[in-house]
Amino acid sequence: MTDYLLLLLILLPFIGAMFVMSAKSDRHYAVNNVYRVSIWIMAVDIVLLLYTFSFFDVEKNGIQLIEKYQWLNNPEIALLLGADIFSMMLALSINLSLLIAAICTSRDVLHPKTLLASELLFISLLNGYLFAADIFSFYIFFSALSMPLIILVSTYGNQNKKNIFKRFSLYNLIGATLLFLALMLIYNLKGGNIPLNTIGHLNLTGTMQYVVWFSIFFAFVSRLPVWPFHYWMASINATLKNPLVFLTSNLIPLTGLYGFMRFWPNAVPATIGKYAPLFEAACIVTMLFISLISLSHKEIRYKLFAYTTVYCLLYLIGVFLPTGALKQNIGYSLFAYILIITVISFVLSHIEEIKKQLGLGQGILCYMPRASQCLSLFILAAIGLPVTPLFWNNFIIVSEIFNYSLLLGILVMLSMFIVALALLEELYRLKDKSYAACANINNIDLSKTRFIICMISLSILFFSFIKPLWFVF
Repeated sequence: MTDYLLLLLILLPFIGAMFVMSAKSDRHYAVNNVYRVSIWIMAVDIVLLLYTFSFFDVEKNGIQLIEKYQWLNNPEIALLLGADIFSMMLALSINLSLLIAAICTSRDVLHPKTLLASELLFISLLNGYLFAADIFSFYIFFSALSMPLIILVSTYGNQNKKNIFKRFSLYNLIGATLLFLALMLIYNLKGGNIPLNTIGHLNLTGTMQYVVWFSIFFAFVSRLPVWPFHYWMASINATLKNPLVFLTSNLIPLTGLYGFMRFWPNAVPATIGKYAPLFEAACIVTMLFISLISLSHKEIRYKLFAYTTVYCLLYLIGVFLPTGALKQNIGYSLFAYILIITVISFVLSHIEEIKKQLGLGQGILCYMPRASQCLSLFILAAIGLPVTPLFWNNFIIVSEIFNYSLLLGILVMLSMFIVALALLEELYRLKDKSYAACANINNIDLSKTRFIICMISLSILFFSFIKPLWFVF
């Protein structure tokens, strides 16, 4: 009964992307048709993910579902797909968040076919990346994931997108080249394509182990918001107004984090692992730098980017700790983290659209009770409201960091406190009644449909706090 499930999760959104691109360009007909088809495909993909979850034993670790498809006979290369609880949790949260963002995105958006086709392609490639279980398939999806983001940024980016593209293309080209080098060395050493879960059994010595592991390391770092690679991410995120595009750009760093989860914790030899504290120091410096800038930055998009950066690096530090016990906690935190930034992103998009139309600034939430309630609740959830899985699992991760290093734990907590203060500061400005006393503005609040979606998302967070895998029967 489980045959072709993982493959279908990859192919379904890809076929949907091809359908969207082939639709007629007549605006009155195509936009609504393309929009409905895209939403239904995303919804069906989520239903398939939930169905796939029913075949998993949540008490077991490791890959529980494997599918193999032959690609080439000479050389022998097969597509090996596999899933464990962590990859399934990440896939479900990303698919759910992109569905929420797509539903809440206006149909009057610029170039809707490009937007929806790119998002469906991104879902397809990301599902493939999360379910790839051999080194060749993993590399193909890792390299291809930058394609939808390039299309989206070229369509929805700002005037400086040429300079951003240079950095983005350079970093991703270097990362893809280094990963290709490492995997080809492994391919030649083992005499063929090998499963990812056998990487830890490689017998590498001398110069070979440094070339392979440092190539893998820098390939994944190129996708993460660590200095100096954070620049292109900050430049893009600060100017993207569309919640779908903003969310996509913020999901790209998670591909680097996932790469480390698959390759680094249990596979890296001690001769390479001794350099981990240097990288931890780079992560801490980046967290403090980004969070401090967010306090003085006037753009709330940058504050949200600072929040996503700090928490992404928090999980990365958790991956590098000399313990494998945090993997599930990181997965549960990521589920809530992705859902929270999705809702905050589309509420902010609505607020920014109204600010642009009416010229309002501080105090705008005084005229928007639904938006005010949603933004307030989700910002509180983002910074640690103790009724979400983000609070409890982050508490466990930070506790392990303190147990590993007191200084590292203090600096992590300081970064989290500063970025939380930046978000609360902006929330206060948006709700400042002193700027709203004389105005009388109606019909600018969130629609009832979007408000209901926010409340459903909040309910999911609440149930996930009670039982992380409550949807598995």
